[in-house]
Amino acid sequence: MERAQIRPPDVRSAAERLHRPPARVRLGAKRVFDLVLALAMLAALLPFLVLAWLLLLTDEHGWLERRVRLGRDGRRLRLWRFRPLPGPLGPALERIGVREVPLLFSVLTGRLSFVGPRALPPGGLYTGPRRLMAPGLIGPAQRWATDPDSACKLDDAYVEAWSLLGDLRLLTFPRRRPATARR
Repeated sequence: MERAQIRPPDVRSAAERLHRPPARVRLGAKRVFDLVLALAMLAALLPFLVLAWLLLLTDEHGWLERRVRLGRDGRRLRLWRFRPLPGPLGPALERIGVREVPLLFSVLTGRLSFVGPRALPPGGLYTGPRRLMAPGLIGPAQRWATDPDSACKLDDAYVEAWSLLGDLRLLTFPRRRPATARR
């Protein structure tokens, strides 16, 4: 049996497909979904956000750390998150993801999405269809990749076949390892 050929990502056809009117409407719905979910999560997490801020108030190094990543079209993107949380409540708050709450503000501004390709650090290979969409907090590479090469392929395939239903599946179904990683 022949091995399946992995075709190179087709940036032009992915770009054309994403700019057609039906896809633009779906991308608009994705943006509305991101806004509604980010606002709901910020409202629900507000008490934890205040608690984290109070815990970090005494830290002489500041309370946010910055990471630079590449966003849509290779533009630089500054992502903020809380520094490691000190005190007896710190580890408990970190387990529920409070350190990542400032990323929701990047979702509100449209620099990030809830679902999308990984945000890569500058200097990395940033080609293929993945650069056509805003990076996401969760995506196929974060879920199933076993190495950097498979991560890029998963991100490119995600953008080429993007759909709202696919985004909902990534958000709602439990994390599964790829078949190649199962033992």
